[in-house]
Amino acid sequence: MRGAKRSAKNTAKNISLLVLCGLMGVLCAVNWLMGLNIAQMPADSALRRLHDRFVGGAVGYEIRSSGVSAADPAQMALTVDGKLYGVQYNLTDIDAGITATRSLWSQALTGEGLRPADESELCTALRSGSCALLRYHGAIPMQSIAGWLGGSWKDNNRLQVETLVYAAGVQRLFVRMADGRLYAADAAVSQNALEEAQKNFRGLSCSFAGDAYAVYPETLLFDSEALSLPVLKPAQINLFAGQSGTGLEDLLGAFGYTAYTDFYNEQDGTVRVFLDDTSTLRLNASGLVQYASTDGSATVSAYDESDITAAAALDAQLDCARLILDAAQRAGDTDTHASLYAVERSGEQTTLIFLQMYSGVPVLGDADFATFVFDGSALRTATIRLQKFQPTGGKRTVMPAKQAAAGASGAERGLMAAYRAQDGQYVPSRFYLKNAAE
Repeated sequence: MRGAKRSAKNTAKNISLLVLCGLMGVLCAVNWLMGLNIAQMPADSALRRLHDRFVGGAVGYEIRSSGVSAADPAQMALTVDGKLYGVQYNLTDIDAGITATRSLWSQALTGEGLRPADESELCTALRSGSCALLRYHGAIPMQSIAGWLGGSWKDNNRLQVETLVYAAGVQRLFVRMADGRLYAADAAVSQNALEEAQKNFRGLSCSFAGDAYAVYPETLLFDSEALSLPVLKPAQINLFAGQSGTGLEDLLGAFGYTAYTDFYNEQDGTVRVFLDDTSTLRLNASGLVQYASTDGSATVSAYDESDITAAAALDAQLDCARLILDAAQRAGDTDTHASLYAVERSGEQTTLIFLQMYSGVPVLGDADFATFVFDGSALRTATIRLQKFQPTGGKRTVMPAKQAAAGASGAERGLMAAYRAQDGQYVPSRFYLKNAAE
């Protein structure tokens, strides 16, 4: 009897040891997978698929988008108790506004069937009752905006959007393109979603320009506007400084490299050139990042090409670029962020252009802040011009939109607040945007 009990105990111990050995093997395998430079493996390889299943990562994407927006609105507005309220050029206020109105926009941006619309139709709709507005800088794909806000818009024309207006009184969605063209479609938002948004939205009193000025009718004119922004001066960046060590390693990883990748120095060590068999990454200590890959392969792949729709491919490319930009800005210890400005497509090639933003306000320079060129899933080239800024202590009040609207001509229908270089500093100002359609 005792022998039988002893035998059972030994069997249990042996089984436990086998289980522990099996678990150790699994943990070792996962640890090995996490340490691989998976970006240099073919997207359709069995090992790549196994890695993505267990680990995921910044350089290989499944068909689903992360859902994180690649662009921030510059302005938002909503009618509350019969009065229009808006927020502009402030990340905290914009984030709160998106949270308050997400359900409204998810319903308004679920549909299809945009058609050309007249300015008079929009002016009538703006006076018909409650309205909601989203305005971006640049030309953002309609489908991408819908996806970020929880909607699903069917768009075979790849329309590039600057401003969205939902008019509850006529249940219409109006869409302003970056070139000035206006489109509209039927849209239905539940009364509950509208009332919930109105209950939670906070902003400053404003109104639409309507047909009283030469600017677009949906232009927001704030009552007693006093947009006061700090004047900035450039600050030094050193990507190779000691405190940038972890950030630099993350930046290399975002491009599919490791800290052990071969590199050589140029320009007395201020430039490091990392290279492998398929790509080259040039890093200038002052913040210029340049990546290029060969036509045959690439270290950075946005998605698995085996089965993906055009819309999902763009989402994955945006995620890929956004994560690289996040890593670059951490490496440079900048106090700025990036926002999508334009998407250009030609055949299988997609070019993504990003603005640099300081506290929600664009910083304009002589060249684009960041550009990514994808050939299908493969990242072919990328250029990032990192900058760092410090407030000088002075402030500048931007010309009120109402005053700027009064001085606009027929060709100057859009308004924008942004930083521009002036006498060694970056000064905020109000600018006119010409209508490219005219």
